[in-house]
Amino acid sequence: MSDPQRSGRSDVLVVVGIALVAAGAWLTAVRLDVIPPVMFRAWSYVRRADDALALIAIGVAVILLSRSGSTISLPAKGTRLYKSRSDKWVFGVLGGLARYFGLDPAIARLAYLAFALLVDFGSAMVVYFLLAVIMPQEPSDGGAPPQPPAAPKEPVA
Repeated sequence: MSDPQRSGRSDVLVVVGIALVAAGAWLTAVRLDVIPPVMFRAWSYVRRADDALALIAIGVAVILLSRSGSTISLPAKGTRLYKSRSDKWVFGVLGGLARYFGLDPAIARLAYLAFALLVDFGSAMVVYFLLAVIMPQEPSDGGAPPQPPAAPKEPVA
């Protein structure tokens, strides 16, 4: 029987390997002058507008948050942070963070996009992959992740 946590980590390593191969292919194409200059101009336009694009993403996230009626809340004491099995695009990191903080996953994804635009795409990817490796996979028992233990009730005098 395979260990689901080990399987999740090997999936992460496969994606990291693919990313390294893609980065190497890109670097090779750049150094051999295979990439058309229009690609560099397009990328420079995006990089010049990244702060403005981040503000747009934050604004959309705030609008979605106000429309959804949900609020950002701190998790109950003892609540565990898991990668989501059901609400994932890549590894379930953002879906797990959304569940942990009681957010709509679309809002968590927009917040991540704003983070990536504000800091740098490469740094944002490193943070995402680190979380993908560190965060445990959500239990596959068919139910929700285990909830924190209930506070003991005080005896009635």
